[in-house]
Amino acid sequence: MPEKETLTELYSTQFMANALVAIGGFIDAYTFVQRGGVMAAGQTGNIIFLSVNVVNRDFLGVKTKLATMLAFALGCFIGQIIKEVHKTHYWRIPTLILEILVFFTVGWLPTSLPNVAIVPALAFVMAMQTTTFNEIEGQGYNNVFSTGNLKKSMVGLASYLFTKNRKQLKSGLTFLGLVLSFAIGAMISAVMQNYFGLATIWWACGFLALLTIGYMIAIYRLGAE
Repeated sequence: MPEKETLTELYSTQFMANALVAIGGFIDAYTFVQRGGVMAAGQTGNIIFLSVNVVNRDFLGVKTKLATMLAFALGCFIGQIIKEVHKTHYWRIPTLILEILVFFTVGWLPTSLPNVAIVPALAFVMAMQTTTFNEIEGQGYNNVFSTGNLKKSMVGLASYLFTKNRKQLKSGLTFLGLVLSFAIGAMISAVMQNYFGLATIWWACGFLALLTIGYMIAIYRLGAE
């Protein structure tokens, strides 16, 4: 049925993807600055930092990064299970609500609380976000880190130079837009942290709440058609 196809594709619109990517950049910048140089979603960076911690015998740093990586892996695992067993078009909503609650809670937590008790929770919900929202207009992408998106943007643009296939051009520009959204989200986070400190994450919380409400309304309206 046409309505169901539209509902199925709703989560992968360009607007939704760019908004979630911006949140991904925002949170990674937040945890890196405010929570001990650990990235909630950028696990490649965490592996490098963990290796450095091991060499320098900074076992507290190892503990935080290892816990973050395991939490991210668990979030991906559970997100995929939910994806496989869902029964309704609203199934992604609970993952966003959980993410909102974690963002809101983290903003209250003081710096005296160990980062190992904070960053893994953020990694878990960010992993669920990137697992459950993993397509943009039918193409796979990542919304909490940008290496793959940057690669796809350059591959698409380079292919267009030789093939003149406008689909390749559109794909390249789409993924380039995702990379820019991630960078913009990170920059906004960095600027706002100068004024709001730990509470900066509440801005991401509010933005995600508005995005979730809009997504729910869109599903309801399309489903009612």
